[in-house]
Amino acid sequence: MAPRPSPQTERVVNLFEHLTVDGTRGITLAEVSRHLGVHKASCHSMLSELLRAGWLLRDPIRKTYHLGPALVRLGRKAAGRYPALVLARSAMAELSGATGTHCVAFSVDEDFSTVVDQVRSSHGGGHPMPIGTQIPHRPPYGASTVAWRGPEVRERWLSALPDDVRDRYREAIANATERGYAVGLHILPDLRLQELALVVRSAEVRSTRLSQLAQALTDELIHQEEWFPASLAPGDTYTVSHIDSPILGPDSRISLMLSLVPSAEPMSGADVTRLGEQLAAATRRLSVALTDDR
Repeated sequence: MAPRPSPQTERVVNLFEHLTVDGTRGITLAEVSRHLGVHKASCHSMLSELLRAGWLLRDPIRKTYHLGPALVRLGRKAAGRYPALVLARSAMAELSGATGTHCVAFSVDEDFSTVVDQVRSSHGGGHPMPIGTQIPHRPPYGASTVAWRGPEVRERWLSALPDDVRDRYREAIANATERGYAVGLHILPDLRLQELALVVRSAEVRSTRLSQLAQALTDELIHQEEWFPASLAPGDTYTVSHIDSPILGPDSRISLMLSLVPSAEPMSGADVTRLGEQLAAATRRLSVALTDDR
C-alpha cells in the first residue's frame, strides 16, 4: 500500500526547495502563502516554528525569510554519509559548465540509485529529478551501475533479462567498464511514459492497468538495441539520455555515480565519446583523491 501523503510535510519540503533555488533573495510571508497556496495565518505558524528551530532566518528590514544556520549543522551531518559528494561538488560544477549538461550525482544501494545532488545547466535536457528520486535496478534500469558492481551482482542482474538480449547487454556492460563510462539513449518517443514505467515499478503500484503498461514499456525498452549501446560509431548521430561514470572508493565499490544529461539535440558519436571521456577523466581523478583521503 502506498503511504498516505502529508500535506504539512509537503509544504515544508516545497518551501525549502524554493529557497534552495532562490535562496539569496529570500521570500516574504505573502509570497510563501501564494507559493504554497495556504492562508497567511497557517504559513505564519509554520514559519515561526522553523525560525525557532534555526532552520530559517528572517531579515528584519526586508521582512524576507532565508535558509537558517541550523541547516549548516544538519548538512555537515548528512555530508558525513557521502564523503565522495563533498569531494565531487566542485568537479560537478566544472563538468556542467564545460560540457553544457546537467551533472547529477547518485548514491548506489543494493536495489536503487538515489539522486543526492545535481548541478543544472541551461543547455541540459531531460526532466528535473528532485533530490531523493530513486531509480530501481530492475532490468533494463541499472545497467550503468552493475557494470562496476562486481561479477556476482552483474550476473544476477543479467539473469533477469530475456535470453535473446542477455549476451548483447553483457557485451555493452563489459565495454562500458573498459572505457570508464556508460551511455543511455532516448528511444521511446514519449519520455513521460518512461517516467511512468519507473514510478509504477519503483512504487509497486498494484493497479492492474498501470502495472501492465509499465511492464509493456519495460519489455519494449529491453529489446531496443540502442537503449544501452555496446559501441558508438563516430560518424553516426545519437540522442543521448545520460552518460554515467562511477567514483570508486578504496574497496573499488561505487561511492558515487556521476551522470551527465545533455540536451535532447542529436549529437555525433564522436561528441558523445568526447563527453564520456571528460566525465571518466573526472571520476578517475576523484576516485584517486577519495582513496588518498582515506
